[in-house]
Amino acid sequence: KLLMATNLIDVVFPLGRQKDIYLSGLEHLSRTQSLVTRIFLASPNSNWDISKRRFLWYAAFFKPIYEMSSLSSTGSNSKRSRRQESPFYQLLDALKRPKADMQSIESILKGADAFDFDAIQSSINSGAHLEDLSLQNSQSNELSELRWTLYSTLKPIGSMWKEAFILALASSQKSLTECVDLYNAFLSLIEDQLRLGTILFDENKFKPLLNGSQIQKALLGEIDGKSFKRIVNAIEEWQIRNSCYDLDTIGSDERNKMQVQLIDYLVATFPEYATSTSTATR
Repeated sequence: KLLMATNLIDVVFPLGRQKDIYLSGLEHLSRTQSLVTRIFLASPNSNWDISKRRFLWYAAFFKPIYEMSSLSSTGSNSKRSRRQESPFYQLLDALKRPKADMQSIESILKGADAFDFDAIQSSINSGAHLEDLSLQNSQSNELSELRWTLYSTLKPIGSMWKEAFILALASSQKSLTECVDLYNAFLSLIEDQLRLGTILFDENKFKPLLNGSQIQKALLGEIDGKSFKRIVNAIEEWQIRNSCYDLDTIGSDERNKMQVQLIDYLVATFPEYATSTSTATR
């Protein structure tokens, strides 16, 4: 507000004559900050990286510019030309922010557009329906399906998915009270019931239960690159569905048991690569 009152907004955020869009950005930022304040008041013990909050403030303020850029660049032929013509990217370049910061801001903005509130509410309702089911029974079909569906939805957004969800809520027509309730319900589903919080907050967290050598022993040796990628993707899906991704916390006996189950799954899923001696090679 001070920068706008002193006509210095263009010095910090250079956009030429498009100053009116800053007012819209300020409204987005104000509502987003109000929502975050409400969330903290509802859960005062929340632990939140202050750097991620800073990226969220940037993303909220830049949201109208990002949306304007998306609309104005739809006719461009190449990704490079769209980037050069985009006011959003021009602004980021002018700010001279580190590349990692710019990527985080962009991931929040892209991620905010990916949320479907009806689908999220449906997931929350499904979670409530399964609440009486023991969390130890992680191989339950319904729970497994819900875990994989939400993991697949949030993984492309990356470790900034929580900030992206807040921005999506703040940009909606919902009241702040409704936003806080939906945020807390969804976060509880992800972290407490499905236990996906750790792996989703760290985009490099997932580790395959089998290495390349073990995969070759379980399946035929002649696997091309495309097929190998399908196998690795299948391993990831099996591990997420079965809550087998925090490998540092399990003992060797439990790990061996899971590896046997995973190999059985791979042999059944990819019979064209299964060997007659795959059982013995374990």
